[in-house]
Amino acid sequence: MSLHSLTQNRRALQLDAQVSAIVFPICSNPLLRIGLETVLASGSFIIWPETIDDLSMLPDIDEGTPVLFIIEKQDRIDQTLELVDQLKSRHADAKLVMLADHLEPDAVTAAWESGVHGFCLSNCRREVLLKSLELVMLGEVVLPSAFVMSITEQREDHGGLLPIADFRSHEGCKSGGRKLSVREAQILQCLKDGDPNKVIARKLNLSESTVKVHVKAILKKVGACNRTQAALWATRHAAAPAEA
Repeated sequence: MSLHSLTQNRRALQLDAQVSAIVFPICSNPLLRIGLETVLASGSFIIWPETIDDLSMLPDIDEGTPVLFIIEKQDRIDQTLELVDQLKSRHADAKLVMLADHLEPDAVTAAWESGVHGFCLSNCRREVLLKSLELVMLGEVVLPSAFVMSITEQREDHGGLLPIADFRSHEGCKSGGRKLSVREAQILQCLKDGDPNKVIARKLNLSESTVKVHVKAILKKVGACNRTQAALWATRHAAAPAEA
């Protein structure tokens, strides 16, 4: 099926729908894809009928066509971030949702800062998934309530010092506040020590690509143009890791 005919079907069948998009599941698990097809069949989305085993198989998408990519979280977050970068470079206006069995704060922060708009658990109810995807298409950032509650509990256990990432719009955070996550504070300390990305990755058991994502986020948050400026900022603000 061509993208043109699929778009025409969407317009004909769902003319009155408030939210509608063509969905491309990017997942290696065939059962997960079948589940998504079943769930989305009853909503205002149309799922792309062909399996995308390689990004080169993605069709050309007309400008203005609402598109949603649902990506399966990989075992290594740097693999997920690389996929996000590739999708954003091909379709900058598309929305992205990451689907996972469970979510870790560092992974969520890194994925969001790379361009992911929403996060859903693979075991969530059908209604929850549909509403979450609709909210993402409306421009909202979506996080599972279970994830938010777990972060809140961790903050309480640490006396309120564990920060929650600032999930405002991606554009708004370009000049946003200076609150750093715990992981970012660790990497900033490494920058202050003059460590290159390879050394930081080894120290913190991360991949270099993940370190690069965090460094980019740190530079934006502290208003620095390069690593040297970030290190100077860290020297002037050598206080609690969660506050700037």
